Amino acid sequence: MTTDHLFFQAEADQYNVHHSSIIHQYISRKTKASERDSKARRSLGNLYALYVLCQDYLNENYNGSTFTDLMARMKNMPFGAKLQNHPLDNRLNDEVRRQYGVTNEFLPVQPADFGDKRKARKISVMLLSENGMNPKETAAYVVASIDKYINIINDNQTAYLTEIESADSDKEIVYLVKQAFEYTSDARLFEIISFALLHLHYYQTEVTLILNGEFKTEKLCLYRTGRTNANDGGIDFVLKPLGKFFQVTETLDFKKYFLDFDKINRFQLSFVIKTDLTSEAVREQISSTAKKSLPSDLVQRYVSLFDDIYTLNELRIILDWVQRSNDLVSKLKEIIINCFKLEYGLLD
Repeated sequence: MTTDHLFFQAEADQYNVHHSSIIHQYISRKTKASERDSKARRSLGNLYALYVLCQDYLNENYNGSTFTDLMARMKNMPFGAKLQNHPLDNRLNDEVRRQYGVTNEFLPVQPADFGDKRKARKISVMLLSENGMNPKETAAYVVASIDKYINIINDNQTAYLTEIESADSDKEIVYLVKQAFEYTSDARLFEIISFALLHLHYYQTEVTLILNGEFKTEKLCLYRTGRTNANDGGIDFVLKPLGKFFQVTETLDFKKYFLDFDKINRFQLSFVIKTDLTSEAVREQISSTAKKSLPSDLVQRYVSLFDDIYTLNELRIILDWVQRSNDLVSKLKEIIINCFKLEYGLLD
C-alpha cells in the first residue's frame, strides 16, 4: 500500500470508520488513481455524487437537495465542469449494488421527496451507520478523504505537466513521452500521448475528395471527441474526413471490445491498445478467447468490425519518426500540453 493510500486508512481511524465497512472499501477502491503511477482512472463522477450528499448530511440538511442543486455543486468542484448526471441517477447505486450486493436501503443515493414533484436526492443513513458507526463521523470521513484525494491527483498531474512544459531538449521530451508506454502509467496520459502521436502521423497524409464534381484536397486530421469522463459512446478519437472512429484501451478482454461495437450499432472501430503484442496477435487472441464462450459465426461478425489496430509497436515507430525532426518534437510537446490542460479542466 502506498503512502497516499495509508492516508485513507488513517482517516478511517480518525473518524471511527470500520475498515470492513462498505463506505471505507468503496473509498479505498475508487481512490487508487491517487497513486503516482496508477493506471486507474479517477472516476470523479461517483465520488463527487457521494461527496455532495455527505456534505448535505454534515450541514444537517437531512432531507437532501434537488437534483439540479447537487449537480451544480458537483460541476463546481475541481475537474467537475464536464461531469454528466449519471452518478446521481443510477451509476453510483449500480456500482455499489454490483460490488457489494447490498439491499436498497444501503445504496448511497436515496430518493428525497420535497412534495413539489422536483427530483431530489439524499444520502443513505443506513450506509453511514453500518456496524454502529456514527453517521456524522462517516460523512465527515467521506468528505475529508475525497478532499485529500483531489489534492493528491492535482499534485500528480501538475508534476507531469510541469515536467513536460519545462523540458527544453528533444531528448528530454521523448523520454517523458515514453513514460506513457509503461504498463503502470496513468490511463489518461496514455490516451493523450497516443492522440498526439497519431495526430502527427495522420497529418502527413493528404486525401482528395470529389463532391458534386468538385475536387477538394485536405490533410487527414485526428480529433479527440471528449475527455476521459465524457459520455462519448466509446469513441475517443475521430479521423476527418474519413470518419474513422478510435477507442483507446489497456485490456484484451473481448467482452470490452464487443460492447464498444454494440454501443455504436456495430460500426467499425479502430483501436489503440497498450500492449507489446502485434496487431495480428491481438486479433487472434481476442478471436480465440471469444470462441470459448460464443458461437464462431458471431465471433467472426464482431472480429470483422476491427478496423486499424495500433499497439505500442506502432506508437514507438511513430515516435522514432517524430524524434528525427526538431519541428515535429516541438509540435508533439505542444499537443500534449494542450490536451493535458483540457483533460484536467485547466482551460475551463
